[in-house]
Amino acid sequence: MAIVSAYLTTTTSNVFISDGNTATMTFYFSNYSTSADATFSLWAVNAATTSPANLHVLYSNVYVQAGDTYVADRERIFLDNGDKLMARCNANSVMSVTLTHVNI
Repeated sequence: MAIVSAYLTTTTSNVFISDGNTATMTFYFSNYSTSADATFSLWAVNAATTSPANLHVLYSNVYVQAGDTYVADRERIFLDNGDKLMARCNANSVMSVTLTHVNI
């Protein structure tokens, strides 16, 4: 199992790109701010697509209170080579995402 982490910003960006066939296991969306609540969105996008659309949304504007963490550990997302997970936050310098994945 491997771990990948990224800071979220207001710009939608890649947080994970599949190298081969992978399965994501757990996501931790951490609001490390001590005073600012935040929201995040997450998309699953195939390798041929460069920017997400409503068709790709997995989580949309999920609220995370300051100092709290949103954990998603029941879903498994299977990705082909080059598929990606993209995310953004409603504010800069408040959230990060850590995810675990395995090669399949």
